[in-house]
Amino acid sequence: MANNEKNKLKIIVIDDNVEIHRDFIKTLTTSNRNSSLDDLATQLFETSNNNTPSSIVLPQFQIDTATQGQEGVERIKVALKEGQPYALAFVDIRMPPGWDGIETIKHMWEIDKDIQVVICTAYSDYSWEETISQLGQNDNLLILKKPFDSITIRQLACALTKKWELMQKNYQYTSLLKKEVEDRTQDLKTTLSKVEHQAKHDSLTNLPNRAFLLDQLKKTINEATQNNQSFSLLFLDLDRFKLVNDSLSHAVGDVLLQSVATRLQEALRPEDTLARLGGDEFVIILPGIDEQKALIKTSELLRVFNLPFNIADRNLIVSVSIGICVYPKNGNSGEILLRNADAAMYHAKEIKGSNFQFYSDEMSKESLEKLEQEMQLRHALANNEFILCYQPQIDLESERMVAAEVLIRWQHPQKGLLLPLDFIPLAEETGLIVPISEWVLRKACEQNKAWQNEGLPPIRISVNVTAQQFIHQNLVEVVSKILHDTQLNPEYLELELTENVIVSNIEVLNTIGELKKLGVTIAIDDFGTGYSSLSYLKKIPLDRLKIDSSFVQHIKSPSDDEVIIRAIIAMAKNLNLEVLAEGVETQDQLNFLKVHECGDVQGFYFSKPLTTKELEGYLKKSLKTSTVIMP
Repeated sequence: MANNEKNKLKIIVIDDNVEIHRDFIKTLTTSNRNSSLDDLATQLFETSNNNTPSSIVLPQFQIDTATQGQEGVERIKVALKEGQPYALAFVDIRMPPGWDGIETIKHMWEIDKDIQVVICTAYSDYSWEETISQLGQNDNLLILKKPFDSITIRQLACALTKKWELMQKNYQYTSLLKKEVEDRTQDLKTTLSKVEHQAKHDSLTNLPNRAFLLDQLKKTINEATQNNQSFSLLFLDLDRFKLVNDSLSHAVGDVLLQSVATRLQEALRPEDTLARLGGDEFVIILPGIDEQKALIKTSELLRVFNLPFNIADRNLIVSVSIGICVYPKNGNSGEILLRNADAAMYHAKEIKGSNFQFYSDEMSKESLEKLEQEMQLRHALANNEFILCYQPQIDLESERMVAAEVLIRWQHPQKGLLLPLDFIPLAEETGLIVPISEWVLRKACEQNKAWQNEGLPPIRISVNVTAQQFIHQNLVEVVSKILHDTQLNPEYLELELTENVIVSNIEVLNTIGELKKLGVTIAIDDFGTGYSSLSYLKKIPLDRLKIDSSFVQHIKSPSDDEVIIRAIIAMAKNLNLEVLAEGVETQDQLNFLKVHECGDVQGFYFSKPLTTKELEGYLKKSLKTSTVIMP
């Protein structure tokens, strides 16, 4: 069918009189105009009254006919199927020998409920009320009494086809709205699904996270209880993962975690749950696995790490420590099982190198003790239970004190004075080392400035800086603020850091450069005991090397330590660095260091660590001389 035919509104005339068909076709396709039709078009098509009738575009109709109701209904059925439905039907009330008009209309509306209908009748077979009662609706129906003129036919055709058009547009618009609502609803469902997934899954590995894990543990506990079964919970932690992050970058560490997640997932059953808690910690739920089977499965998982991980053109060998809990033997809730598996994992780590441990009650006691110690440590920081001591540093040429290393002690309410080895490891493990180290730095600077304000001879104080301060703190900002707050001249502050701090994180080099700009002195502590390359010494803006006491102790003993000390002193001189030897305790050690021109020394030969009052006493005695006397 041509496009202009498709655009015509379709009307069907169902009447057993063929002459009637011709009259309808003539009336609805005539090109003659009259004012009545023009007025109707003006109203129907919202044409301005200023327009002339000739500007009105009247609808075009395609007129089809049928002589019997069955034939007409079949035409309507085919048209609807082809997507070209009729807008209007003129139906005669009597069409012997077949269906009458009422029966025909019933069948029409069963097929196409939207078609508009005009009943044409010269008889009183049915009243209006009877017609409506028979057909069940009146909004798509008009009755036209014969005889009728062409104007009436045209008016009805224009009005009812326009109504049908508006209904179709309304259906389309409603359909579009419905589709938009459905699309938006689906988008919302998709978004909500993503949000729910993100809330319950780790963004890096796409594994379930802690929230998902705890929910799954509840379900697994319920199922195990109902079925009187056991299940196992494995807590995995990668060994020395921090070294990968610090030395190769966090990006490499992320890829490693993703690779580990993939390998572990491939080694598990469909019913098992693998989750990532964060960092390098993974947890596995093994439904229906008792203690004996858990042992076998854990051995399989350890073998997963036998092959290296190829990442960034490197073959990384990674080991893992695994803690194992069994329900209900080791706990009756998800939190307890998780905590106990974590404790077992830490015990596995102490064995070192791809090991596992089953949980025992003794581990829980140790965990509680550690938690109690952490609480005491936090209390100590909040209540100023820490105190500072100072170990003098002596210039060998003048044998006078030129500086002092700051050392921390804990005045424990019950245990008395505790040395750093008694609490610093726990502080490092819990992260409290960062605020404790900042407290030491601030108190030391305050005290040094207070001595200077009293008119005592100025000395340089040396404060240790930890690796965690570089990682978790804006160290440059912290040091700058403390110097500003205390008004201490930066030349009287030395910051000590170990070789391993520098090697483990290349970004430390930039931080050291910024610290040097503040005017403080930078020293490498325990030099010679780390794993650094000597090439770093050329890149770092250092001022001093501190020879570790382990070398000094073996002076005059059968060892290579004297050679190492001489080499360090010679290298430092060539690099224009000061040198200090730690742990000097004997005259032989002192003589050796003098002969080889070591600049400064520190150790019990000269002085033990002094309290604030003791060091202040020495400084006051030094007022009689131009420099600080030796203790």
